[in-house]
Amino acid sequence: TAKNIAGWAVKTTPSNATGVFTNTNQTVTYVYEKADAAPVTVKYTDEQGNELATPDTLNGKLDAPYQATAKNIAGWAVKTTPSNATGVFTNTNQTVTYVYEKADAAPVTVKYTDDKGNELATPDTLNGKLDAPYQATAKNLSGWKLKTMPSNAKGVFT
Repeated sequence: TAKNIAGWAVKTTPSNATGVFTNTNQTVTYVYEKADAAPVTVKYTDEQGNELATPDTLNGKLDAPYQATAKNIAGWAVKTTPSNATGVFTNTNQTVTYVYEKADAAPVTVKYTDDKGNELATPDTLNGKLDAPYQATAKNLSGWKLKTMPSNAKGVFT
């Protein structure tokens, strides 16, 4: 009979595992391979732990190396790469969690012009994360008064 060997599984049972004794030596050889390891679950969350994408499962043999990778998720950037993104499969479940934050948005340029489009002051640039709100404000310019407030003076970064 095959022996139970921790971390190993019988790959091949020989055809002569059962038989009869004879007057010549016989050898019965069981071939083993590394046992299947517990899976590694790879999660993709925001800073509050909300899942942003379906988790992945990595499978392998005990002691074999694994390499988890971050997913490209539209509108999000990896904030934290976990220390166990690379490792080896073991006999216990492991979880690798990539933490994401909102990606940087395109800047909002705030211009200050007269009614003919001539610039009266240096434009300002507002920066933020995608979907974050912004609020532009008018400058006090000597000799000028605000004529119109643009409809997009408030908005969200895109």
